[in-house]
Amino acid sequence: MEFIGSNLDRPFSSAVIHSGRTLETVLTGMKPGATTPVEGGAAMELREIFRQLDEILATAGVDKTSVCSARIYLQHVNRDVGEINEVWKEYFGTHPPNRRCYGVDLQSGMLVEAGFVAELPD
Repeated sequence: MEFIGSNLDRPFSSAVIHSGRTLETVLTGMKPGATTPVEGGAAMELREIFRQLDEILATAGVDKTSVCSARIYLQHVNRDVGEINEVWKEYFGTHPPNRRCYGVDLQSGMLVEAGFVAELPD
């Protein structure tokens, strides 16, 4: 197992590669080293998440077309899901992965947390 982007500020890694073929990551709308999410609401938090995801995927040698599954956790699911869907469409375009959205009680003032699974080449 390989750990990518270990963050000493938090007790978890940014991403983990399992068996050399699967990358799994959970990201928030907080910039590295920050204790609060970016300002601007759920859409801006998701844009920050996608920025971080792009960095992690590039480190693993792939891009967003390798993402096969996602879990989105929203503080206000009914209020924010439409806004999230627009950012989602902008980012993934014609290659949207499987996705599930959940309403949850997030910490640190976050509106969005997202988990992704990407398949890596042999």
